[in-house]
Amino acid sequence: MEKFRIKLGLSIVVLFFTNMVSAQQTALLALGPQEAKSLHAPYEFRVANFSKDEGAYGSGDLVLIISNDTKTAIINLNGTRTELRALQQNPNAECKTGTSRQQVYAKEQLRLQVKLTLRTGEEACWAEGLISIRTDKHTHRYLVKGVSGL
Repeated sequence: MEKFRIKLGLSIVVLFFTNMVSAQQTALLALGPQEAKSLHAPYEFRVANFSKDEGAYGSGDLVLIISNDTKTAIINLNGTRTELRALQQNPNAECKTGTSRQQVYAKEQLRLQVKLTLRTGEEACWAEGLISIRTDKHTHRYLVKGVSGL
């Protein structure tokens, strides 16, 4: 009976760590602040919880950078800097309050879908919404808030 408990306990531990490693392989990690410097006035998105006391920038890590022309997206997937390209042309990169913007970015099998609502500020374009990362058979979703200089 004691051997059975030990085997069962070890099986549970192995299963737990296998699930943790699997989840970590598809999670967005924080980007360094230097990433945004390579692009002109990019959108910078942080994980957001949309609580009452959260500011317009979001309260979490910087997880997504999109070029101002919306053709390029940069993420840190499982510790690897990954640059993705837009699959479709976005004919209107203009920032207008209340406008919704949807874009899909890709690199090989990786898919990043961005669904945002825009708001014009005095010197910036604010955006908030949902990003989804699709790798193999897994999709992970993040609520985000971001800003781009005009």
